[in-house]
Amino acid sequence: MLLLCLVAPLMASAAFDPALLCTLVVSGTKINDPRACNKWIECIDGKPVSGSCEDAQYYDRETQACVTANSITCVSSDPCAADANGFAPDPYSCNGYFYCQNGKGTRGVCNEGLNYNPGTASCIRNFPCPSKPNPDSVCNILADGVFIKDDSRCNGWQMCWKGQVINGTCPGNFYFSGSQGECDYPQNVECSVPTTLPPTAQPDECPEAGAFVSDKSSCNGYYYCRPNAAGQMELLHGICADERFFSPANGGACVPRSQIVCNYDRCAGLGYTTIQLANESSDDCAGFAICQNGVTIGQSSCPDGEYFDELSQRCTSEVIAYAACSQSAQSSTTESTTSDANGDDTTQASTPAGVTN
Repeated sequence: MLLLCLVAPLMASAAFDPALLCTLVVSGTKINDPRACNKWIECIDGKPVSGSCEDAQYYDRETQACVTANSITCVSSDPCAADANGFAPDPYSCNGYFYCQNGKGTRGVCNEGLNYNPGTASCIRNFPCPSKPNPDSVCNILADGVFIKDDSRCNGWQMCWKGQVINGTCPGNFYFSGSQGECDYPQNVECSVPTTLPPTAQPDECPEAGAFVSDKSSCNGYYYCRPNAAGQMELLHGICADERFFSPANGGACVPRSQIVCNYDRCAGLGYTTIQLANESSDDCAGFAICQNGVTIGQSSCPDGEYFDELSQRCTSEVIAYAACSQSAQSSTTESTTSDANGDDTTQASTPAGVTN
């Protein structure tokens, strides 16, 4: 028996905005419309153009085609999209449901402590609530591998891969262009993301004003410590140039990536125009990470007796002993320290662009 009351007519999802989304993707991109099972939207020159499938068909975001309704699962913000009549679970909550009549729904809520069971169309105490797919997620809207601009960051992007939303950023000072689907120079990309105040340092995080410290989240990122008017130390973020990682030694420097031990993702800065490979830490230079758009998408290793050289991007029988991956070199170094094994080729970390002391 349903222990609840119907409280409100069904409202369309406020999160899905095709007019905005079409400014964030390449022209010609097709988007699944999460408000219905049989509808899709094609973005043409930044404008949404709607389309729909024939009766008894749903739109499939992966094949970008209309398929028979029973061949895929519809995850819609409209719970009455799949079943026009009867009870349907609320796609956004565990204890909510909708009563659908001719495709129109009225929402109800189970009493406290009860969750809705779609199998019995009733509210059950302690009924398990599995993690629900978000109808408005990138992974329900776009096909795998399609890039979309992150509208909260000028240099950010998102994509879905095997059901997981992947967030990434462009290298250096590049911005992500939604219309091109790639990173580009800032002057070529329109970006109106409001500026935010930089974070402030925790106690002992900045040894002194003007110091450079690790951002503690990436191999090539760092913070520049600058005092503000309130007497606090601001952290201004910067990124080392291509092929360099940050080292806090000697006041902070960007050093050749092969010379530094880093336990964060060593694919930082690699794989933006083609798949690239990177040495992995602490494996005696035998293995490598597979890099795409600055993140690791897989790992592998060279044949027995061979070493991986990320500078030449190949396995070799020549012994490779970069500080980045050689266990013997790391025995005398720690994370974010450099080795002189490959010569002194450091570059002082620079104040982030646009910052004045």
